Amino acid sequence: MKKLMMVFLLLVGCNEVEDSMPISDEKEIPESLQLTDGVFVINEGNFDWGHGTLSHKKYDSDTVYNEIYKQVNSFEIGNVAQSMTIIGDLGYICVNNSSRVDVIETKTSKWVDRIDLPKSSPRYLLQIDERKSYVTDLYADRFYVVDHNNFSLSKEVKVSGWTEKMCLLDQYVYMTVTRTVFDKRQGGQLLFKINKATDLVEDSLALPYGPIDLQKDKNDKIWVLCNGGLDKEDAAIVKVDPKTFTIQDQITFTKDDYLSMPSRLRINKEKDELFFIRKNIYRLPIDKSPLAPELMIEKGKRLFYGLGVSPHNNDIYVTDAIDYVQKGWVFRYSQMGVKLDSFQVGVIPNEIVFQ
Repeated sequence: MKKLMMVFLLLVGCNEVEDSMPISDEKEIPESLQLTDGVFVINEGNFDWGHGTLSHKKYDSDTVYNEIYKQVNSFEIGNVAQSMTIIGDLGYICVNNSSRVDVIETKTSKWVDRIDLPKSSPRYLLQIDERKSYVTDLYADRFYVVDHNNFSLSKEVKVSGWTEKMCLLDQYVYMTVTRTVFDKRQGGQLLFKINKATDLVEDSLALPYGPIDLQKDKNDKIWVLCNGGLDKEDAAIVKVDPKTFTIQDQITFTKDDYLSMPSRLRINKEKDELFFIRKNIYRLPIDKSPLAPELMIEKGKRLFYGLGVSPHNNDIYVTDAIDYVQKGWVFRYSQMGVKLDSFQVGVIPNEIVFQ
């Protein structure tokens, strides 16, 4: 991600890319292997290195397969692997700095096709209906309407600001529109309400600085994590009532340093507990009043970066990016915070995708 570039440059100093690139020593994938009943890990790879990778681990196995995309297809995902959305038997991978969404068979990781989005920086894809998906964008001040069946761009919708996470509720798509304090563009700090039939923004709600992530709870309320723009501004998590399109509740976090900004808002399978990273892992029950995060997992010497909560059993997966150069790790915990497992993956493990 772009926000990590300053940290990354300090870490690698004057080394050449090939000096710091991790050496591939991954086990070969058997031809008969079916990538089912498990978890995918999207490893970003360093910005401009073209080394995003895909890892997979079955739930009932200790074996981890890394660089599966490259092994199966004989070429890299690209620069930077941001996210993956599973629709049916296909996985749609947003390749942030390569202006495209690559499509693979989830059971084999075999490349199927590509959705080209010229001059874009795609972030996340959300399925809207049987044919249509939305794709958000970092720099282009727009979001994209794509046909995920014939892998084509249908429409570009111009907005103002960096479009990011989305959720679907009834006939509307709710989309965060953000901006960091370093971004000199106009726009951002909003939650869009988009009519999924027309693709038009019908309303927008002003939010605290840096709305970046969101989740829908069991009561159809929308929770938005605002990171403070990564600096200067206080961060917050707000509860939004979609019917009145107003903020119902809010918890604010004061800034100690960059890593104290909250990130990766996730929700359990019952949709009644939120989880997020703020150096450590915190739990936030949605019905508790006043809102009060509970410390759940302490980071120790690790750099928690990605987070996922299993929709099957509420196991918590958290990634450790280490120094943004070495291969990272995934740690698995029970819903009570007890460590169950750990496994090594690729460089800058970001997104956890459950099958």
